[in-house]
Amino acid sequence: MKTLNMLKSELSRITDFIREYVLEGEKVIVPVSGGLDSDVVARLCVCVLGRERVRLFAVHQQHMEQKYLDNVNNLAADLEVPLAVIPLGDLNARLISMLKEADPEIGFNPNSLLDPARANCSLRTAIFSSYQDKGYLVAANSNRSEIELGFFMPFGDNLGHFKPISHLYKSEVKILAGLVGSRAEVIAQNPSAGFWKNENDLEDIAYWLYNGGPITGSRTFTEEDDVKVEKIKNLLSQEQIDECLEQFHVCSDLGQISGKTDLPVEIVDALYKTVQVSARFKRRTLLAGLERV
Repeated sequence: MKTLNMLKSELSRITDFIREYVLEGEKVIVPVSGGLDSDVVARLCVCVLGRERVRLFAVHQQHMEQKYLDNVNNLAADLEVPLAVIPLGDLNARLISMLKEADPEIGFNPNSLLDPARANCSLRTAIFSSYQDKGYLVAANSNRSEIELGFFMPFGDNLGHFKPISHLYKSEVKILAGLVGSRAEVIAQNPSAGFWKNENDLEDIAYWLYNGGPITGSRTFTEEDDVKVEKIKNLLSQEQIDECLEQFHVCSDLGQISGKTDLPVEIVDALYKTVQVSARFKRRTLLAGLERV
């Protein structure tokens, strides 16, 4: 994992990347959620491009905790850039209801926890597209932990013209946040997609590990399942997850990785299997096609 001193050097490489990708006169839109990743990306873009070339948007979704709205408003104030807060209300649930009616065999469920939450992410894609059509480049906020675990929607939060922090694990982004001026409360808060009250990334990941990979359908978990998931969550930290993900690139001995990370080998194995499933289901090459011959 990259240390503080390493990330000080990495910061220069990231700013050079943004400066080279975003051409003179081009403007950038950053989707912000009140979380750490988008906070860091927004600050990086303004640092490189100046506040006149950067705008922010946030989606005010149902059941969104006030702290995330406070965070995006504070971010915009810190950077002195325009912020559009888009109130989508219950449009996510209504979209799932329309999908259920139009294609009942698929199993869309507007009353479930996951389908409306995923639709929130899907609706952001329409906003990306609308800003892009007005001439804006979209800065994506994905980090390497999310990408390797498949903790994203390929046609949702994974989309963007450029990804300034996609090579950094989540725990590295947290260190970088201190270097770019993120507020202490943003750095300290538990990572979360913010789709429902008290949502927690570690809990979501624990359900994935228990499930054997991304939860692609509408699965019902029993109280017994929930107890087992809670035990998995209590064994996890973001730093341990990231260390596992990094070790998978250099070591095939799961027992050895278990020793290095202090995670039970069963958890390491579940993480490894999740990465493998996600590589096929979530990280497929997009826009694949044939070359003209």
